[in-house]
Amino acid sequence: MFTFKVTPEGGEPFEVTATSRDIARWERTNRDASLHKLQSDMRISDLYKIAHNAAERQSVWHGPLKEFEDSVDLEVLDDDEVDPTQSAA
Repeated sequence: MFTFKVTPEGGEPFEVTATSRDIARWERTNRDASLHKLQSDMRISDLYKIAHNAAERQSVWHGPLKEFEDSVDLEVLDDDEVDPTQSAA
């Protein structure tokens, strides 16, 4: 759904891909969060939360969200804006 280039301060950049599991975790842990709202009003703080979920799940980051936000820069490489309710046909 989203691919991020994560650049740690003083470290080598790496990529993480946030999947539906990472989006679902973000929705469950943030009041009134939804993929639809994210697509219509994208906030960098939400992208950090989603990228952090993905980085933890992929075992390329170990640490709290606050540390992630304070020590890495994010670049969105791929934003497919997939509508999970849209037909594939």
